[in-house]
Amino acid sequence: MHTKKELGRIPEKRRGILRAITGKIVSGEWPLGEKIPNRVTIEKTFNASSVTVQRAMELLTADGFLEPRGRSGTFVSKNPPYLHNYAIVFHGTPKRNWSAFLESIASEAGKLKLDVRSRIRCYYEINGDPRAEDYGRLISDIRAHRLAGIFFTTNPYQVAGTPITDEGDIPRVAITNSKANIKLSNVILDGESVVEMGVNYLIGKGCRKIGLFVTTQQANGFLPHFKRILSEKKCICRDEWIQPVHIASPWSAVNVVKLLFKLDKKDIPDGIYIADDNLTASVIEGIKASGKGIPGDIVVSSHSNFPATFDYPKSVKLFGFNINEVLRKSIQLMGMRNKDQKIPPSIKIKACSDDEFEKAYSSQE
Repeated sequence: MHTKKELGRIPEKRRGILRAITGKIVSGEWPLGEKIPNRVTIEKTFNASSVTVQRAMELLTADGFLEPRGRSGTFVSKNPPYLHNYAIVFHGTPKRNWSAFLESIASEAGKLKLDVRSRIRCYYEINGDPRAEDYGRLISDIRAHRLAGIFFTTNPYQVAGTPITDEGDIPRVAITNSKANIKLSNVILDGESVVEMGVNYLIGKGCRKIGLFVTTQQANGFLPHFKRILSEKKCICRDEWIQPVHIASPWSAVNVVKLLFKLDKKDIPDGIYIADDNLTASVIEGIKASGKGIPGDIVVSSHSNFPATFDYPKSVKLFGFNINEVLRKSIQLMGMRNKDQKIPPSIKIKACSDDEFEKAYSSQE
């Protein structure tokens, strides 16, 4: 794929040839696998020099639209990029505005087993800032018909109304915890099912005094559901056992846990649910630093995305989402759209346990 800088240097004549030929291919006027007109005909059609046409053919070949076959001529590719190349859009980068969820998606996207024709590419810092390098590259790829689909790793409100969400007849999917946009298909991660599984596990282990570690970003939306579950199960959760921690400073959870274990035994919870896997390693570290053991002194369950991106003892039970399944469902929706099949506006992904994930993941190997 061309960079933004390279595209900016393409002369207008050549750009017109590129748009016209890709348009003929995408529309089906030039069918897949069929031979295209010879260079002389194309030169006359566009009133262009042989050099201009040659360079345009080279660019289209590099992008995967055309296949030169020596003396036999040039043919439309049977596997053009607009049917096989997918874009994953991230609002941050691994160095900034990153999370365990995004790390799981980026990691699994690189390992996802697709057919040999398909490719997945990551686009970073798509957060509304047009100065970002990948922002311009993504728009160029949309306009050049190089993508079979785009999936966003969050609600794409920051780029709503831009070519990234609106331009081109490209299927788009948002991976989110709620319906993101009526223009998109939404793969909704059922967060409530994660909480219920995590709390039910603690209760099944005999816990009745349950503490919570949650990020400050999710606390307000999370707490009503969490408290309702505990009330229904007749469990106790004191306000001081609910600890919001900022995702940018998860280490602060270490100190909170150490303070928690300095209380009288009757004032310490017997179970902890960690609502965000960005905090899990720090909570575990705090328990160890307090000289306590899991599950001997306290039972712990945690949200996670699978495969987990952090080290954890097997005594900590994980519940979350199979990211491999999330990506496959997203691509399946886009594939249905490309085949003109009716697709639902949203589908919901249920949570699973670490054991269930391992069983499902191993069966895909």
